[in-house]
Amino acid sequence: MADKHILLSNDDGIDAFGLQVMEEALAGIPGIRTTTVAPASQQSATSRCMTLHEPLRVKSRGDHRWSVSGTPTDTVLVALGKILVDDLPDFVLSGINHGPNLGEDVHYSGTVAAAMEGCIQGIPAASISLADWCPSDFSAVAAFLRRMLPAIIAEPLPRGTMWNINVPNGSESSIKGVKITRQGSRHYYDVVNELEDPRGRPLVWIAGKGPKWAEVEGSDYAAVRDGYVSMTPLMTDLTDHRAITAAMHLTADGLPGDPVLSDDHEQFVLSKRDPMGLTFDGPTRGENAPPPSDSGLGETR
Repeated sequence: MADKHILLSNDDGIDAFGLQVMEEALAGIPGIRTTTVAPASQQSATSRCMTLHEPLRVKSRGDHRWSVSGTPTDTVLVALGKILVDDLPDFVLSGINHGPNLGEDVHYSGTVAAAMEGCIQGIPAASISLADWCPSDFSAVAAFLRRMLPAIIAEPLPRGTMWNINVPNGSESSIKGVKITRQGSRHYYDVVNELEDPRGRPLVWIAGKGPKWAEVEGSDYAAVRDGYVSMTPLMTDLTDHRAITAAMHLTADGLPGDPVLSDDHEQFVLSKRDPMGLTFDGPTRGENAPPPSDSGLGETR
């Protein structure tokens, strides 16, 4: 049986200690081979950003290791579309993050984003984090990977779903067990801080205090708080399917209210182009309305 090929990435950068731990932990597992493609520099909290307005630089960083001068999402796209196009991975693993990715932080996390991109591309994926604000002992998370990853790969989640894994800081023996959890909820305080630069000019810095967690049993936070590994299945489909049924009455009678525009010639239009793109040139009324554009909507994004 052929080895399982694992693409490793992260958001802390190609030189991050957690990534090196992950590479070493997986090196001794029979039937697994790895390729690392990670950001060239720190990319925490970049979420699913893609670099569209400048080129990316790809550099070899050793055997089966590359860095990309972009976001975590960029690294997975470059790996799948260029570096590994003739040797696609069977699994995408992102981490080991230096800090937790719990609750709503999954929406901001570059670690989760790298795994999510693999998931969107149809490849089973997981993100893994050392769930401590001051991570120091990667022993437990390294041991978890060696012991659990083969089982995770052997039983992949449904297409469009990935694992978000958080492991407590500490030794292997300190882990009480593993729990399948739901996403928790937290709230940061004093997120936007007002400061001054050395010349007295005002600025703001996003750096919240906290967080304060909702004490919900069965959540990712509760599992880690109690000394367990948290494994949360996350979906690429963000649709709230329960709300679809509950909100059907809003559209039962079509568009509500009276017409807003006085006649068919009153329009809000985008009619001018300049070097920076489309310029708003409305509203226009009656005979002043320009003819419809033949360019369609495909040219703008």
